[in-house]
Formats: sequence, C-alpha cells, structure tokens
Amino acid sequence: MEGKFFRKGTARTKFIIRNYKRIILFFLFFCTLSYTHAQTHDLHYYLQQGESNSPLLKDYQNQIKTGILDSQLVRAANRPQVLANGQVMIVPNINGYEYDPAITNGGNYAAVLSVSQPIFNRKILEPQYRRVELQDQSISNTAHISRLDLEKSITSQYINTYAGYQQLLSNREVYDLLVAQQDILKKLVQNGIYKQTDYLSFQVSLQSQEIALSQLQMQYRSDIATLNYLCGIRDTSFTLLQTPDISGGDFVTKSNSVFFRGFTIDSLKIINNKALIDARYKPAINWFADAGMQSSQPNTIYHHFGTDFGLNLSIPIYDGKQRKIEYRQLKIAEDTRNNYASFFDHQYDQQRAMLFQQLTESGNLVRQIEEKLSTAQMLIDMDKKLLNTGNVPITDYIIAINNYLTIKDNLNQADINRLHIINQLNYWNH
Repeated sequence: MEGKFFRKGTARTKFIIRNYKRIILFFLFFCTLSYTHAQTHDLHYYLQQGESNSPLLKDYQNQIKTGILDSQLVRAANRPQVLANGQVMIVPNINGYEYDPAITNGGNYAAVLSVSQPIFNRKILEPQYRRVELQDQSISNTAHISRLDLEKSITSQYINTYAGYQQLLSNREVYDLLVAQQDILKKLVQNGIYKQTDYLSFQVSLQSQEIALSQLQMQYRSDIATLNYLCGIRDTSFTLLQTPDISGGDFVTKSNSVFFRGFTIDSLKIINNKALIDARYKPAINWFADAGMQSSQPNTIYHHFGTDFGLNLSIPIYDGKQRKIEYRQLKIAEDTRNNYASFFDHQYDQQRAMLFQQLTESGNLVRQIEEKLSTAQMLIDMDKKLLNTGNVPITDYIIAINNYLTIKDNLNQADINRLHIINQLNYWNH
C-alpha cells in the first residue's frame, strides 16, 4: 500500500520531488562549473603578495634610504663650507646729519668669498655617524617585526579560510553519501520496504545538507575576499587553497631574537646619546680663509682687494649644569628600558611554554578524533549495507552520517587549531 501510494502520490509530493531534482541538478552544475574554472593558490603566494603590496613595509624601506642620506649629510656638513657675501652700504649726509663716520666709515662696499671647515673633530663625528647607524638598525628591526606581524595575520586568515574550505569538502562528502543512496531508497519505498514518510525524512536531510553547502560556499567566498583584501589583491574569482605549509623549526636563542634585538639597540642608543652630549663639550677647532674686496669709499675700491686666514678655537666652560641634567634623563630612560625588557622576557618565556603545551595537547586531540572518525566511518559502511536490504531504520543511517560529519568537523577544527599554534610559534621563532 505504501509503495502504491508513493508511485501514484499526491500532486504536492510530485511537485516537491520534481523540483527538488531540478535544484540538485542546478546545484551540482554550479559547483562543477565553479571548481572547474577555479584557480589554486598556496600560502606562499599570499605572503608574497601581502609583503610586496604593503605600504607600511615600503615606508620602512624609504626610511632606511633616508638614513643613508642622513649619513651623507653629516659627512657633507664637515667638508669645506664656501660662502659668498656682498654688501653695499651708503651713509648719506642730510643737512649735516649723519652717522658718526668713525663708526660707519662713511659706507661699506664688500664682495668676499669665504671658506671654513672643522678640523680635528673625529671624536665629535663618531657619535653622529653612530646615531645614524643605530637609527637604521632600529628601523630595520622594526620593519622586520612589522613583516612578521603581517605574515602572521595573513597566515592566520589563510588558515581560517582553509578551515572553511575543509568544512565545505566534509559537507560535500556527506551530501554525496546521501545522494548516492537516494535512488536505492526510492526503489525500496516503491517496493514497500520503507514508508514514504521515511523517504520524506531522508529528503529533508538531503535538502538541509544542500542548504548548508550553499551557506558554506558563500562563507568561503567571503573568507577568500577577506584574505585578498588583507594582501592587497584585486581578485574576485573563485579560488581553491592548498594545504598550508607552516611546519615549525628550531627556535632561535633570545640573543638572536628580533624581539630582544630592539631592546639592545635602544640600550646602544642611550650610550651613544651620552657620547653625543660629551662631544658638545670637546674643544672645537676650524680653519677659515676669505678673499675679496672691502672698502669704505667707492672711488678707492681697486686699492682694497685682499685676503685673510686663520683658526677658530672654542672651549665650553660652564653651561649651568645642563650636562648633569641630561645624564640624569638618560639614566631614567635606561631604567625604563630595563623594566620593559625584563617584563617582555618573562612574557616571552611564558608564551613559548604555553604554546608548546598547547601544541602537544592539540596533537593528542587530533589522534583521538581520528580514532573516533574511523569508527564512525565503519558504522556508516555497515548501515549502508543494512539500508540496502531494509534492515536498518533510515533515521539510524541519517544519525550515523550526521555523527560522522560532526566528528569530521571536530577533526578539521582540531587540525586548524594546531596550525594556528604552529603559526604563533613560527612568529616567535625570529
């Protein structure tokens, strides 16, 4: 009776089945078309694109180029400086009123070319060059950390997107299992082995899986768009992601870590700032020479061409104890640097220990879930055989498939968490 009812059916049942088949065919065609024309990229591609498109990294590169120019400016400022001066000053006599001629000489007519250069100033120049060098090292170190931050962010988004892709594949696998049993189940219903309500329950599960696939595909496209946005890539096409290759390596020592190098550079800057202060109190010597014309009367200009040369010496004597005050400021800066360095040192050790523990626990969890997944797969295979002979309720088969999907998603999530931990470890391994 059930089989006869199913064969004849009501108009509503026929409409549902007929349109449902069309939906399945359209969805399969759409998925096949998308996957056929999809491009494939790996993590290295996105890291490369992100670094080459980053305006922040380009900014640091330009700052380093500017540092080279700063060093050239220091060198140029200590080369001979040539200066041309000209002056015409007329002091008029208005009805007997004028400046005192003893002061003004009645006027001034001058055209002089002068040159000067500091000498014996190696001790003064050394901390200036060192300041430029340390500034370049600081920028390079900051740029390195910024690149690591960008790589970690891109890798994290890639892993999240890859997780969505794996979830999409898992749901697609379950969907294929349900589709494969559809025609067999239909014949069993027609032969009266199963009820029509059982078949409709099966159809509802199949439709729910189809909706889930559509939602996952939309989410995956959104995640890909976010990944492209983060890397500065203009691309809206469908992309498939390869398994991320982020295996961890041996850890660097603290002395070689880019994170601790910044504190070392800051300490060297403070030491060099003390040398810059000391340099201001060293005797300064420069030679000078000039040649040209200077005259107080225009009619005797041709008699007043000449030259002179000599040395200038300046020795700081007293500046109101500014030197001691600046020393105290540097001492405070060094104390602050030590506080930050000590606090970061504890954080660094704690972070590494926590990540190593999480990595071990994550590996154990993956192995446990893999064992459960193997059992769930065996149950599906057994229920599939029993379903074909009508010896197991359809609801049991659906429950077995849903359990398999849940365990598969748990496995994917555990593996994704493991990849995130490795990404964090790789970040600190520099």
